[in-house]
Amino acid sequence: MDQACILRKFIEGVTAMREGDERGEDNFGSDFMRLRRLSTKYRTEKIYPTNVGEKEENVKKNRYKDILPFDHTRVKVTLKTTNQDTDYINANFIKGMDGPEAYIATQGPLPNTVMDFWRMNWEYNVAVIVMACREFEMGRKKCERYFPMLGEEPMSFGPFRISCESEQTRTDYFIRTLLVEHEEESRRLTQFHYMNWPDHDVPSSFDSILDMIALMREYQDTDDVPLCIHCSAGCGRTGAICAIDYTWNLLKAGKIPEDFNVFRLIQEMRTQRHSAVQTKEQYELVHRAIAQLFQKQLLFLESPTSTPIHDGMV
Repeated sequence: MDQACILRKFIEGVTAMREGDERGEDNFGSDFMRLRRLSTKYRTEKIYPTNVGEKEENVKKNRYKDILPFDHTRVKVTLKTTNQDTDYINANFIKGMDGPEAYIATQGPLPNTVMDFWRMNWEYNVAVIVMACREFEMGRKKCERYFPMLGEEPMSFGPFRISCESEQTRTDYFIRTLLVEHEEESRRLTQFHYMNWPDHDVPSSFDSILDMIALMREYQDTDDVPLCIHCSAGCGRTGAICAIDYTWNLLKAGKIPEDFNVFRLIQEMRTQRHSAVQTKEQYELVHRAIAQLFQKQLLFLESPTSTPIHDGMV
C-alpha cells in the first residue's frame, strides 16, 4: 500500500471514530479504557518495575507519588557536581524514529530537583526543552521555575548559571533562548513554553501545537541528542507531544507503516513512561492532530506538483 492510501485509511478511521461519538458511542473512550487496563496490569503485576523511584532517598524527588520512572528506561544522571548527587531523576527515555533515546520525558522540576534537571540537560547535550505547563495552574504549583524571564537577573542552581537572552511571543507559546554556563563552558538552548494547554485537558485548537512542534524540529539540528519534554507530571501533555512529533517524523520520511495506529503507538510509549497520554481527551487530540498532518500531506501528494511535507504549518 502506498503512503497516500495509508494516510487516507487513517483519516477515514479517525472520522469514523468521531462520528461514533455523535451516535452516542464513545470510540475514543473505549479505546482509552483498554489502554488504562493495560497500564493497570503493568502496575499490579510489576511488569515494568519502578524500584529506584521508590527508594526512600528518592521519594522526595518525585512530584507525584504515583508517577515514577520505569527502571528499564529511566534517565541516569552521572554528571556529579557535589558528593550528594545521585544518578536519580524522575525522567524516562522514549524512543523515536532514530533510536531509543529520542525524547527525555520528565516531570516539572521541584525546588530540590532543579539542579538535577540542569545536570541532566547538560550531560545529554539537550538543545531544545519543551515546557507544556504553566508554573501555576488552578492555584497550584505545577513546576518550579528553572529559568529567568527576559530582563531578569540570571539564576544560579549549584554550578549552573542560567540567563534568558531573548524571547519571542507566538500564539499560545513563547520561544526563549537560554544561555547555560557551567564551569568554563557556556551553551545556548531553546525553550518552547506552551502556555494554553489546561492540565488533564486539551487546548481549544491544536494549530499552535503543530506550529510549535514544527518549529522545535528546526531548532533541533541533530538527531543525536534527545529533546527534553516536560509538563507537570511528565506524562499526559508530554506524551501527546512525543506521539505527534514521532509520527510527524515518520511522515516526513515517508515511513508511515501500513498498519499504523495510534493505540499501538501510545501502548508502546506507556511501556517506556508511566501514563503517557493521560486522558481520553488527550488521546483524541493525538488522533485529530495526526489526521490533520496526514490531510495536509495528502494535498501535497495529490497535487500536480507534488512536494514533500513542510516543516511549518501553512
